[in-house]
Amino acid sequence: MDKEKLAGAVLGFVPIVYESGRRFIEVDMKRAELHNVQLEVKRKVENMDDIARTEEQKPGKKRKNLLDAYFKQAEAYTMSAQKVLDGSQEGQCIVKRMKWVPSIERHHKEGEELVSKANQMLEDGLTYDEVRTRGEKLPLEENQYICETVRGLRDTTFRDMKEGNVKCIGIYGNPGVGKTNLMKHLYNKVYDDDEGFKAVFWATAPKFENDPRKYNQALQKCVADGMWVDLGNNVAHDEARTAGKLLAKLHEIGSDKPSVFFLDNVTQEFPSYELLGIPSLMTPENSDAKCILVFSTLSKDVCNRMQCDRTLKMDLLEKKEAEELFLYEVRNRDINEHQLSNSEERRIQEEAVKVANECARMPLAIIIIARSMVDVKDLPEWRNLLNELTGTISSIHDEEDKILEQLKLGYDCLKDNTVQRCFLVAANMFAKEDQQITGQDIIKEWKKHKLIGIDRAAKFVDDQGHTVLNQLERMCLIQVASNSQIVTMNKWIRKMANKVTQPVR
Repeated sequence: MDKEKLAGAVLGFVPIVYESGRRFIEVDMKRAELHNVQLEVKRKVENMDDIARTEEQKPGKKRKNLLDAYFKQAEAYTMSAQKVLDGSQEGQCIVKRMKWVPSIERHHKEGEELVSKANQMLEDGLTYDEVRTRGEKLPLEENQYICETVRGLRDTTFRDMKEGNVKCIGIYGNPGVGKTNLMKHLYNKVYDDDEGFKAVFWATAPKFENDPRKYNQALQKCVADGMWVDLGNNVAHDEARTAGKLLAKLHEIGSDKPSVFFLDNVTQEFPSYELLGIPSLMTPENSDAKCILVFSTLSKDVCNRMQCDRTLKMDLLEKKEAEELFLYEVRNRDINEHQLSNSEERRIQEEAVKVANECARMPLAIIIIARSMVDVKDLPEWRNLLNELTGTISSIHDEEDKILEQLKLGYDCLKDNTVQRCFLVAANMFAKEDQQITGQDIIKEWKKHKLIGIDRAAKFVDDQGHTVLNQLERMCLIQVASNSQIVTMNKWIRKMANKVTQPVR
C-alpha cells in the first residue's frame, strides 16, 4: 500500500517536473520571440508616425486621436516588455529565470495584439479631414489708401453681418471699381473675429458660360475648393449630391455662430441652397446651417435675382477721393526726396491733379495710370500724359488698352446681342465729355436704327426702350440721374465702346 502511494506521488510530480523543464528549455526561445515582437511594435510606431506626418502636410488633414492613444499604449508596453527581458536574461539562477516564462508569454501575446491593431489602423487610415474653418488672411497692401466712402461701406456692412441683420449681400459695379477690394477688407475683418463668426471661406466664381450646367458644375467646384471639401470622382457629376456635401460641411462646422462665404466675380445668378448648400433668403426655414453669402458681380440684375437683402453699388469716387487715390498710387507724397525746386514740385503736383481728374473718377483707370507714372519727376512727361488723356494728341502708352480690356467684361456680360448693339449706338451719341442726353432721345436713336420696335406695336416700343435703358444702367454702363431721364456715360465706358467696334451708323 505504501508502495502504491509512493508510486502515485512520483507520478504526480512528473508533470510538474516536465513543465518546469519545458519552461527552462523554452525561456531563451521565448525571450527571443518577445524581443522580436517588441521591435516590431517600435517599427510600427515609427512607420505610422511618418505616414501621419506626411498626411498632415496636406490641407485639411489631421491625425486621429486614436493614433496618439495607440502611441501611448505602445510606449507603455515597450517599457514593460523591456523590464521582462532584462529580468529574464542569462546569468541568473535557473529557478528565477523559469519564473519569468508566464510574464514573457503574456507580453508576447500583448505585443502581437498591438501589431495586429497597428495593421488595422493603417488599413483604416491614420488621418481624417479636419473641419477647417479658416485658411489664410487675404493679402492687402500695408497702409493701403481707403477712401471714406469705401471705409463707411465696409464698417456698416460688417456691423450688419455681426448683428445678424443680413443673410445675402450683393456688391455690384464696373470692373475695377473696387468690389474685390471691399470684399477682401470685409473678409479679413470677419477672419479676425473668432467670437462673432464660426468660419469664413473665399472663392472666385468661374467665367461666364452659355451652358448653365457647365457653369453650375464649375461654380460647385470653385466653392468646394474654397471650403476644402473633397468632391471625389467628378466624372459623373451630380449637382444635388455635391450640394449635399457642401451643406454637410456647414453642419459639421456648427451653427452656434454664422459662417460667411465670400464669392468674387459672379457673372450670373444661381440657386445658392440647391446648388451650393449655402442658405440665403431663399433657404427653407428648416435649415439649421447659419451662413452669410457675400458676392460681387457686374450687374445689379444678378443681385436682384439672388434676392439679396443688402445690395451695395461700388460707384465712381468723389473728386477729392479720386485725387487722393491717384497721388497715393503715384507716390507723389515722396516728391520732396528728389532735388527739385519748390516751384517745380508745385507744378508737377498741379499736373498730377489734372491727370487724376482726367481719369473720370474711375478707380481702375486711376490706379493703372498712376502706377505708370510712379516717381516720374519730369514736368514735360506729365504734360504729355495729360494731353494724351484729353485727346489733344494720340496716346503712345498701353495703359489705356489695359483699362478698356477690363471694362469690356461688362459689355461681354450683356447676354442679348440687341442690347449690346443698343449700347454701342448710345455710346456713339456721347461725343463730348460730361454730355447729357435724355433717355427719350436715346430711344429715338434706337428706333431709327431699327434695334427696337420691329416685333411689336408702336405703343409698346417706348416701354421696350426704357427696359433696355434700365438693363444698361443696372450693368453700370450708363448713369441715369435720379428723378429725371438725363443719361450720362463715363468717358472710359465710351472709349471701351469705340474699341469694341466702329460706331453703328
